[in-house]
Amino acid sequence: MIALLRYQSALLFRSHRWIFPLIAYVVLMSVGGAGPGKQSLADGLGWSAAMLVPVVALLTRSMLTAEPAACRACVSAATGPARAQLATLITAMAGGVILALAGAGYELATSAHKAPFLVPMIVGLGKAAVCLLVGSAVGTLFNPPLIRHPAAALLGTLGAVVVALVSSISPANATLRGNGAAVQATAWPAGAPLVAAIVLAAGAWAVSCWLAGRRAD
Repeated sequence: MIALLRYQSALLFRSHRWIFPLIAYVVLMSVGGAGPGKQSLADGLGWSAAMLVPVVALLTRSMLTAEPAACRACVSAATGPARAQLATLITAMAGGVILALAGAGYELATSAHKAPFLVPMIVGLGKAAVCLLVGSAVGTLFNPPLIRHPAAALLGTLGAVVVALVSSISPANATLRGNGAAVQATAWPAGAPLVAAIVLAAGAWAVSCWLAGRRAD
C-alpha cells in the first residue's frame, strides 16, 4: 500500500491536476475574506471548511481520472483493483487534509480573534473534517467507476456539491450552521454530523473500491 500511495502521489503532482483545486481554494478563500474589516476567527474557519466540499470533490475527481487506462490496468493487475482504488482515494484525501490545515492557518493569521483561540480552532477543525469527508464522498460517488461518462460525472459532482452545502440533511450543512451553509440546518445532536460524514465517506469508498474490481475500462 505504501508503494501505491507513493505512486499515486507522484501521479498527482506530475499530472498537475492539483493546480486547479488549489487555485479554486485560494480564490474561494479570498472571496470569503473580502469585505470591510476582518471577520471573526469562527466565521473564517467556517468559511474555509465549507469551501473544502467543492475543492475536495474536484480533487478526488482529478485523482480518479488522472491515470491512463493502460497504466491503471497494469497497476490493478499487479496489486488488485480495490487496493489501487483505495490508494487513489487516500491520496486525494491527504491532499484535502493539507488544504484544510493551510486554510485553518490562514484564517488564524488573518482573522480578528482574541486569545485564547484554542476552542474556536478545535471547533473549526471539526467542521473542516466533516466537510472534507463530505467532499470526498461526493467526488467518489459521482465519478469513475460509479459514473464513467465525463459530462455526467462533472455535472453530477457539481450538483452534489450544491446539495451538500444547502440541504438540511447534509452533515456539512449541519456542522456549518450558518458559517458557509446557504440554508440553515435543523439542530443535529452533538457529534452527529461527524459520525454521519464518516459513515457516508466510508460507504462511498467501499462501493467505489468494490466496483473498481468489476468494471473494466
